[in-house]
Amino acid sequence: MEPTAAPSCRLLFCLLISAAALRPGLGWYTVNSVYGDTIIMPCRLDVPQNLMFCKWKYEKPDGSPVFIAFRSSTKKSVQYDDVPEYKDRLSLSENYTLSISNARISDEKRFVCMLVTEDNVFEAPTVVKVFSK
Repeated sequence: MEPTAAPSCRLLFCLLISAAALRPGLGWYTVNSVYGDTIIMPCRLDVPQNLMFCKWKYEKPDGSPVFIAFRSSTKKSVQYDDVPEYKDRLSLSENYTLSISNARISDEKRFVCMLVTEDNVFEAPTVVKVFSK
């Protein structure tokens, strides 16, 4: 009895699909940083004409959101949520890039930039990895 090619074809198909999903632009965007440096996360979304505000959050391991920064598109004001681990470490620029100073291993999370219009919410996730020097 000859072995069939089906299991190896399935494995090859799964590997190809995984590789395509992990390619930059098709999967999650990853930002690498060195411990103690500043993490810089561009929003990576085209800013809609009718933008009301931008909001950044990170996701806990259970998937629940923790909101950390807000920037109005009209008032140009920035507000940082009361999250002790990020106190005095956040900066949200006019182009909605979030920077986190003094990178820590605990900053390894999935962050999400949200651009909110009257009709929609656009999201762009970024995975942060922090490496030792």
